[in-house]
Amino acid sequence: MVGVIVPWNYPLLMAAWRCAPALAAGNTVVGKPAETTPDTLALLAGHAAQALGAGVLQSLPGDRLTGRLLVEAPVDMVAFTGSGAAGRDVVARAGTRRTSLELGGNAPALVLPDAPPDTYTALAEAATYNAGQSCAAPARVITLAESYADTVGRLTAAMTARTAGRDFGPLNNADRAARYDRLVASSAAGVDAVGALAPGPGEEAGHWRPARLLADLPDDDPTITEEVFGPLLTVQRADSVDAAVALANSVPQALAASVWTTDLRTGLDLAARVDAGEAWVNCHLVQTAELPHGGRGSSGHGTDLSVLALQEYSGPER
Repeated sequence: MVGVIVPWNYPLLMAAWRCAPALAAGNTVVGKPAETTPDTLALLAGHAAQALGAGVLQSLPGDRLTGRLLVEAPVDMVAFTGSGAAGRDVVARAGTRRTSLELGGNAPALVLPDAPPDTYTALAEAATYNAGQSCAAPARVITLAESYADTVGRLTAAMTARTAGRDFGPLNNADRAARYDRLVASSAAGVDAVGALAPGPGEEAGHWRPARLLADLPDDDPTITEEVFGPLLTVQRADSVDAAVALANSVPQALAASVWTTDLRTGLDLAARVDAGEAWVNCHLVQTAELPHGGRGSSGHGTDLSVLALQEYSGPER
C-alpha cells in the first residue's frame, strides 16, 4: 500500500501523477488531498472504485495531522508533493520506508543577449500561469550585465501587461497570500513594477495579487532565496555566462530551469550545466506525460510522469 499526499495547486493533476503509476505498478493507494481542495481526490476515488473495485484507491481528507498519521501508518511507501519543510517532516516520520518527494522549486531562467523576441512574453505568461502557483514556474531571471537594462524593460512591459482577474486567478488561501505579502515587503528591490487587478464582481475580497517584477536586488534577497509561489519575477545581473550559471545554482532548490538563446549549442550546454531536474531551452513550464519530472537537492528526489515513474512504485518490498 502506498500513502500519497498531494497539494492544492493542481489537485487533479498531482493526484493523477502520484496515484496512476502507483496503481499501475499493482499497489493499493490511500491518498490525502490538501485541506483546501478535498473534493477532487474524493471524486477520483469514486471513479476508481467503479473501474478498479472498492478500496483500491481511497481518499482520506483532513488537515496536517491527518497527513502525519498517514505517514506513520503501516503503509509501505509514501509519495509526497509539497513544501521542503513538510517533506523533511515526512522523511523523519517515514523512517527507513521508501519515499518519493517533490518539494517545490525556485526556477532560474537564463536570458542571454541573443534571446528570441518572444522570450519576455513567454516568461511572463509562465510566471503568472495559475497565479505563479506552480513548482516549476520561472521565478528568477538571470541575464548578463550588457543586456540587463533591456531585459528589465522588456520583462516589465510583459509582466505589467498581465492582469489578475483576466489572465490569471487569485492565490489559493489566506495563509499563502500573507506569506507572499511578507516576502514582497521584505524585499530590498530598487525596481518594483506592478500590473493591474481586475477581479470579477463579488470577488474583490479574494486573495488577488497583481503580476509583479522586482529588479536591482541583492543576491540574498528573500524573493530570490525563497520560493515565492506567486505571480512574481525577479531579475538579476551577471558579469559573465559562468557567473550566470553560478547564480542559477546558488539556491538550495533544483527542480526546473530554462535557457533563452538563439544559439542552440549554447542553450543545450547551459541547460546541462544548470542544476535542475528538468531544463528547457526557449520555453518554460512545458510538460507532457512523456517528460520525466523531478527535483534535485532540497527539491526532493524521485520521478513523476513518463514510464520512469513506474519505478518509484515497483519493488519486492511492496
